[in-house]
Amino acid sequence: MAFPTRTLRKSVLSFALGTLISAAPATAESLVSAVRSAVTNNPTAQAADADVRASLFEMLELKGEYQPEVTLFGEAGAEVVDNPATLSAADNADLKGTAQIGVGVEYLLYDGYRRENLVYRNATRLDAAILRQMDASETLALNAVESYIDILRLRSLVQLAAENIARHQDLGRQVDELVNGGRLPESDRFVVRDRIAAARDAKLNLDQSLANAEARYTRVIGHAPRGKMHVPSVKSVPRNLRAFQNEAVQKSFRVRVADKVARESRFDGNIKEADRQPRVTLNGGVTYGVNREGNSSNRSDAFVGVRMNWTLYNGRRPAQSAGIRERVREAELERRVAAEEVRELSARTWNAFLKNTKRSALLDEQLRANFMIVRQYRDELDAAKRTVLDLLEAERAVFNVKLQKISADAALSFSKYRMLAARSRLAEHFGVANANRLFAPDYEERALKAPRAAVFNTVVEPLR
Repeated sequence: MAFPTRTLRKSVLSFALGTLISAAPATAESLVSAVRSAVTNNPTAQAADADVRASLFEMLELKGEYQPEVTLFGEAGAEVVDNPATLSAADNADLKGTAQIGVGVEYLLYDGYRRENLVYRNATRLDAAILRQMDASETLALNAVESYIDILRLRSLVQLAAENIARHQDLGRQVDELVNGGRLPESDRFVVRDRIAAARDAKLNLDQSLANAEARYTRVIGHAPRGKMHVPSVKSVPRNLRAFQNEAVQKSFRVRVADKVARESRFDGNIKEADRQPRVTLNGGVTYGVNREGNSSNRSDAFVGVRMNWTLYNGRRPAQSAGIRERVREAELERRVAAEEVRELSARTWNAFLKNTKRSALLDEQLRANFMIVRQYRDELDAAKRTVLDLLEAERAVFNVKLQKISADAALSFSKYRMLAARSRLAEHFGVANANRLFAPDYEERALKAPRAAVFNTVVEPLR
């Protein structure tokens, strides 16, 4: 009986070619659409979006620091004033109902640049929130790619397991003919049946793994896998490990977030230092009252002037200064930690890529050799030169190598996308970076140029 070499090779290549189609006809789901769905609809992405908007509104609150503060005040009650030097005999020591109402205005003239540093800090905090949103998009995109590739891989493995069962059943029919013809012992019939049961058990396990992968896909992408699926090849591969690591650290959103946090801690320190400077305000107001200060009459007052408050000594300041220095140092060290972790992740991703590349090639060679062994053993079984057990072991070896080959090809494909994610380029690769970004992370730069104008000229689009 001829060995179906072409069928076996097609099952191995099904993952790489992306030709697997679900049982029911459905609209094709490309990897791009799956990633965009994950990045747009996933609750994690929406939470990051809400964090950006909240940080933006917190910064826009600071616009009020540059505007006058207007207060309306009033009071009503009863009082007794005993002051014969200024009050008439009729008014002195007499209980009267009293009331007053007024408007006060305060405008800050100088506060040791506290307001400016508040704007710098919140602008930096907003940049960090935007970068975290972009980093979350990278993570979601990578999870989507992993889920997508895993579905394809497991579909290929399930198909492989089904073909494995069919081959063993075909072999069982061949052995039945040989046993019935007296050319093989009856025990060979039972050996083949045992292997058929084992092949079915292997498919059951793969069916369960596929069902679990589909459940994860639904959580990550937002809907069940559907239609034809295909994994495009990635051509953007770094030249070497050093170039890969340098680009990853330079572009990593995580490192940029850590850098923003370090700068934010410096502005926090400047805010506390500004509290040690004098606070100068321009104050004015108008008050209208009835029976104020014991006088039986109506009275109006108006005031305008400059007020200064300056705390010359506070026992908390030495410890506060030391705390500021340590917070700044902590943030700078955290940035170094983030950079080193990105370097390590890049190295591990690079090593996985190299291993998967070499392993895929080695499994190709091993698979070709196993194909030839199975073909030869089938011919020799017909000629009574090989036992059924020999052929079954050869079939098992082919199945295992094909299974490893499909997984290795999937891992190689994923490692290329993972290299994009390590360089914070995965969302951009799928064209979702700019479409999903609310604002650009440039608010600190804008604030440093013009803290009273540039950062407040921001339009917050409504949610769509």
